[in-house]
Amino acid sequence: MSFGEWVARAFAREQSTAGLAFAALERLCCNAASLLCGAAFAEPDWARSCEGLDAEASEAAIVARRTGDGFKAALADRQNTVLAWPWDHLGTRLAWQATRGGATGEPALGQRLQARAAAYALRHHEQLEAALTGWQEIAPAYRQGHGEALSLTAMGRQSLALYREQVSP
Repeated sequence: MSFGEWVARAFAREQSTAGLAFAALERLCCNAASLLCGAAFAEPDWARSCEGLDAEASEAAIVARRTGDGFKAALADRQNTVLAWPWDHLGTRLAWQATRGGATGEPALGQRLQARAAAYALRHHEQLEAALTGWQEIAPAYRQGHGEALSLTAMGRQSLALYREQVSP
């Protein structure tokens, strides 16, 4: 089982991803992508070892372009623009493709999430770093003083370590 599949199963919470409605699948993919991007950023050696990096390079470029365009739009019109994070672009696009292609089961979905997040993190490292930094600055405002700031890098690293303990030989 890949780390991506393990993450997808964790976010699915005992449900099959194959049976989820699109909105639920999209949310799962976006959440899983945030954790996988954090892990790939935190551990680039692990990211380089992921299967399917070359196959996902063009998809990673699309995520980077959409993220860049979205950040520019948000800066140009702060009142009327909603910021979408790279993991949101990645997750939404993958959920759409998986739904259309009928490949929404955990193994295929998890593998593609993992490969795409790793490809994005490696090929667009500086953009992901900027997004993770922005997330660190913005996320605490939504926590309303409840607990520590959410670090996707730390959560990704911790989840990868837990996966290795539980699953890896």
